[in-house]
Amino acid sequence: MIDSVSRNILFSNDAFLRFFKDLQVVAGKNVFIEIAVLSEAVSAAAESGAMAAVECTHTNARFELSPLLHSEQRPALLQCVVSPLTAMTLVPSGEGAATPAALLVNEGYRRILDHFPHNVWLCTVKGELFWTNRASNLFTYGKAEVHDADNTRYITKIHPEDLTSAGAALAQAMSRGHMEHPHRYRLRDHSGVYHWFQFSMAPVFDAQGMPIYWVGTSINIQAVHEAELVAAAHIEQLRQRSAAHEGRALESQRVLAQQHKMELVSHLAGGVAHDLNNLLHVMGINIELMRVQMQPEAVLPYLRILEGCLKKAGRLSTQLAGFSGRMPQNAAALEPQALVSDIQDLLAKAVGAEVRLTVELEHGLQAVFVDKAYLENALINLAINARDAMDGRGTMLLHVGMRSRPGPAGVAADYVMFEVEDSGTGIAADLRERVFDPFFTTKSSDKGSGLGLTMVKTFVENSNGHVSIESTPGVGTRVALYLPVSRVPVETVAEDTPRQQQGAGRILLVEDDDSVREAMNSILNQLGYDTIPSFSSDHAVTLLQSGMRPDLIISDIRMPGRLTVLDLIAVVEAQIGTPIIFATGYSADVVIKEGLVNDRYPVLFKPFSAADISVRIQTALGQHPQIGNGGAVTTDATPPLG
Repeated sequence: MIDSVSRNILFSNDAFLRFFKDLQVVAGKNVFIEIAVLSEAVSAAAESGAMAAVECTHTNARFELSPLLHSEQRPALLQCVVSPLTAMTLVPSGEGAATPAALLVNEGYRRILDHFPHNVWLCTVKGELFWTNRASNLFTYGKAEVHDADNTRYITKIHPEDLTSAGAALAQAMSRGHMEHPHRYRLRDHSGVYHWFQFSMAPVFDAQGMPIYWVGTSINIQAVHEAELVAAAHIEQLRQRSAAHEGRALESQRVLAQQHKMELVSHLAGGVAHDLNNLLHVMGINIELMRVQMQPEAVLPYLRILEGCLKKAGRLSTQLAGFSGRMPQNAAALEPQALVSDIQDLLAKAVGAEVRLTVELEHGLQAVFVDKAYLENALINLAINARDAMDGRGTMLLHVGMRSRPGPAGVAADYVMFEVEDSGTGIAADLRERVFDPFFTTKSSDKGSGLGLTMVKTFVENSNGHVSIESTPGVGTRVALYLPVSRVPVETVAEDTPRQQQGAGRILLVEDDDSVREAMNSILNQLGYDTIPSFSSDHAVTLLQSGMRPDLIISDIRMPGRLTVLDLIAVVEAQIGTPIIFATGYSADVVIKEGLVNDRYPVLFKPFSAADISVRIQTALGQHPQIGNGGAVTTDATPPLG
C-alpha cells in the first residue's frame, strides 16, 4: 500500500519488502519518486481513480497500481502489485540495460550485506534512514525484515542521552563529506536492553561523483565498553594505591627529614648542655671555695643567690639534655606529695597571677621512679602550655592519682598519674595527634617553638611511661603523664646530703677545658690531694706509659686528640690497675656509647659539688687497698707535664 502523495510505502508483505529493499541498496533512492515511469504511473492512478500498469526495465518488474480510496477531500491510497519480469532483480548498468553478470553481482551483494555480522544501514543525503540489513533488524526489532514507512522508528531505539550527540555526529559528517572519527552511542535491542555501539559512515557516489546516499556500519562494542569499565576501575584502584604509596613515601620523607633535623638539633642541644654543664661546674666549685675562704656573714646571702641561679641554670641544662633524647640521669624513688609541694610555687609563677591554680592529691599515692628534675620540667612545660591556651586567664588543675594501665608487655601495671587540665581553647581533633611532633605548634612564633611537648613525651617514654591527651575545642585540654610506680622504697634510695671529706694522695686530673681543670685542681687541693694536670687522653697515656703511677685518675670522657678514654682504660687495666673516676658534662647515653656502663667505672655528671667528688674519691681509694705508699708516685723521674 502506497501513499500517492508522499510515495511512501505504508504496508507491504515480506516479498515486496525484499524486492523494494534490493532496489534501495542498488539505486539508493525511492523508485516511486526517482524512476520517471513509476512516478508517472503513481500520479495517473491517483488522479484517474483507475488502475495503472507499467513494465519497468530499470527494475525488471511489472507494477500494477490500483486506487483503494479516492475522494476530493483526501488523496488516494494505492495498492501496488509487483511481478518480476525475470527470475532476478536487475541492477541498472551505465546505459540502463541489465546483464546476466550484473544480476549475479546484485544478488551476491544483497546476501553479503544481509549476512554481514554488524549492523549496516543506508540513509539519504538528507539523513533519512531508509534501509537496514538483516543483522540490524534482528537486533533492533527481532525479525529479519522491517519496513519503516516514515523512516523514524530507529529514532526511538537510540538512548535519549545519546540522541543529540549522535545526530550532531551524523550531520557533521554529511556537512564535511566524510566522518573523521567513529561515534559511540547506546542502542536498544528488541528486548528493551541498551547496548553500546560505535558507528561510522561514508558517502556512495554516482558516475558523476555526486553522493547518492550514505552507507554506515554500527558495531556492538558492549563487551569492549564493559572491559573498559573494568580497566578504568582497575586503573582507579592503581591510581589510589599509587597515591597512597606516594602519600606514604612523602610522609616517610617528611619523617626522615624530621628525624635528620631532630638528630641535628639533638647533637646541638647535647653539645650546648655539655658546655653549659662545664660552666656551671666551674661556677659551683668556685662558689664552694668562696664559701670556705670568705667567712663574713654579709657575703653568704649573695653566695646563696648564686647557688639558686646555678640550680635554675642546671634545670635549663636538664631541659636541653631531655630534648636531645638523653636518658634520665638520676632516676630515683620520689614521693609525689613532696615533689608537688616543692614545685607548686614554681608552677604558680609559671602560669601567672590571673590563672587560678588548683592541686588535687588522691589518697594512697605510691612512690614514682623518675628523674626529679625531668619531671619538674615536664610539669612546668604543661603548665606553660595551659597558660597560653587560656591566654593567661582561667583555671588550671594539677591532679595526681593512682591508675592501672597496660604496660609494655600488655599486662596491667600501676602508674602514678600527673594530669594537667586547663579551661583553654582546646585542640581540634585533626591536630591532636600532632601536638607531640617536633616543631609543631599552634602558637605564634614569639610564644613557642613546638618543642615543649616533644620533650615531655621523650622524658615519659624514656621513663617507661605513657602520655595521653584529651581535648574539646572551646572547653579545654587534659594531658596526663603515667609514670611507673617505684619498686624501691623511698628510704632505700634516699641519701643524706654528702659532706666534704679530707684525704691524701696523688690524682692524675685529665681535662681538656682549662677553666674546669683549674677549678677541679683547686677543690682537690683544698680536699688535701695533690694533682697532676693533663689536658688530653694522648698526654695522660704518655705519662702512664712513661712510668707515672698516680693513686687515682679523674678523667673527662670526650677530649680532642688521637686517643680516647678507651685507650686510657686499656693502658690502666693492662699495666697499672689504678682506680678511675670519670667526670663529664655529657649525659648517660654518651657514657653508654663509650662503654662505661654496668658500674664498670664510677661517673660523675657535671655540675657536681666538692662533697660529691670527695665521697667518690674516698670510695674509689677504699676499694684499692694496694695503694700503700702514702700517695707517692712510683716513678724515678716525673716527666714534664707540658
